[in-house]
Amino acid sequence: MLSKDYYLLLSILETINKIFLYTRDYNSAEDFYNSQRDFDAAMMNFIVPGENVGKLSDDLTFNNQHIEWQKIYGFRNKC
Repeated sequence: MLSKDYYLLLSILETINKIFLYTRDYNSAEDFYNSQRDFDAAMMNFIVPGENVGKLSDDLTFNNQHIEWQKIYGFRNKC
């Protein structure tokens, strides 16, 4: 059985892939911003990694201190 951390990290990775998918066809930030559907979808997906990082086990975050977990967690408040 896979751990809760595995599924949270998988969700983060899938969300990042969605952001790339929603943004890849734009040549400028203005074009992307003017596409309401893709812009809104990408912005909402920036929230997911921060929320999921907050649910990771202390063991995983402690053993991977080279990752700036607090910055990832806090980024959800910037969107």
